[in-house]
Amino acid sequence: MKDWPNLYARQRKKEEDNLEFWKYEWRKHGMCSDDANKPSEYFRNSLTLLPNFKNLKQDLGFKPGSKVGDILKNLQDKNYKVPQIVCNSKSQLREIRFCYRNNRNKAIDCPNWVGSKTCNKETADIFLPGGAGGTDDVKAQLNIEL
Repeated sequence: MKDWPNLYARQRKKEEDNLEFWKYEWRKHGMCSDDANKPSEYFRNSLTLLPNFKNLKQDLGFKPGSKVGDILKNLQDKNYKVPQIVCNSKSQLREIRFCYRNNRNKAIDCPNWVGSKTCNKETADIFLPGGAGGTDDVKAQLNIEL
């Protein structure tokens, strides 16, 4: 399991940090998966899917002024199925969830692409946290004020 990514990408990693991350992901997603009684299978299957998303950051096509609909269209143009998009209260992207049928080789459109109270319309603004891709909300507010 050493290949499981730590999405927080901390400078100084501690073994406990990775373990807590795994526990959280298992409780949040794994327990309701097809592998509900087999954590090692859930993570193994997740790692098997990982190469399908190696270009995801690029494929999202974030740029200043991006709207949720732009991101959905960019993914569709790259042959992704419709994901579920989750943002925080500042309309910053928090998660992109992809849906699969019972056999993990069959990607499907998620039944509902809205996963949060913000970013819930295709015309809604969407930002990357911390300004990655030049789209943080601080820059957008500064541009409006100038």
